[in-house]
Amino acid sequence: MSEFRFEEQKNTSLRHKITDDIRKAIFQGKLKPGDRLREVEMAKQMGVSRGPIREAIRMLEQEGVINSQPYKDTMVADISVEEVEEVLLPIRLTLEIFAIRKALPNLTEQHLNNLTAIIGNMKQAADEKDLYKLVDCDLAFHEYWVTLSNVPNLLGIWTSIFNRIRLYFIVQGQTYSDLNPLWESHELLLQTIQKGNLVEINSLLTEHILDVDL
Repeated sequence: MSEFRFEEQKNTSLRHKITDDIRKAIFQGKLKPGDRLREVEMAKQMGVSRGPIREAIRMLEQEGVINSQPYKDTMVADISVEEVEEVLLPIRLTLEIFAIRKALPNLTEQHLNNLTAIIGNMKQAADEKDLYKLVDCDLAFHEYWVTLSNVPNLLGIWTSIFNRIRLYFIVQGQTYSDLNPLWESHELLLQTIQKGNLVEINSLLTEHILDVDL
């Protein structure tokens, strides 16, 4: 395992706390794709038994951020450009175009204010050069549209690919020297959505997502 160390755990909501801590370590770049996760070592660092560690790993396997096979190493998942470009992003694009179309007729001023606030948080993250906060805000912006659609099960589909996309963007985003274009592209997207022209929205959203932008 890398030099990163987990904190000792308390007894409250142990399984969920451990899951959150491992997930946070991955999405903050403290544990990187390919890093091995050793149950014995983690249990010792956290001051817990291996049981809740094993349960947390199972939950993170279901989210697609950890790979574990019997009698083999458990490690932080890697994700290929091929999977992102040919599987995850096309699914995401179809889902988001549908969600925005459903959400537009019921869009309120408060919804727009909430989306503007998310973009403001993205700008702050870019100013602070905080890639991890920026990625979280980016995906929160897109997830908000899925929620606004009020379509049953749509959020479940989004959630099933959310963390795989998030993991990829954390790694890919580390190559950016200037994070400002990332929030600026979302501001332009929101302005286009406000105009309500579905052809323009679909065109810009397609470019935004399939260019492997954040």
